[in-house]
Amino acid sequence: MIFVCTVDGRIAGNCQISFTRRIKTRHRATLAIGILEKFWGLGIGTAMFTELERIARENGILQLELDYIEENERGRRLYEKMGFVRVAERPDAFRLKEGTMRKEISMIKRL
Repeated sequence: MIFVCTVDGRIAGNCQISFTRRIKTRHRATLAIGILEKFWGLGIGTAMFTELERIARENGILQLELDYIEENERGRRLYEKMGFVRVAERPDAFRLKEGTMRKEISMIKRL
């Protein structure tokens, strides 16, 4: 499922929850969220996560998962506020335009 958030008719951000039908992993769902900088600090991220968690619970999900790029401190604070904990990192998972490398950080939240 994908949701788009609008503010005064303008797209402010989006989020998605991905489910799997595989027997061994159908208790897990992956989340993604993005909010345009102009709309930061309005509570949109918190509202999106709240809705995604409600949908996850309705679908019998026991564990939410997400990944983010290191140095995304604003995102990390939101994820931790929503109850996610860091469980792993993948070194050099992203290469930026100028060539620097960044870790990918994995987080989970048990429902």
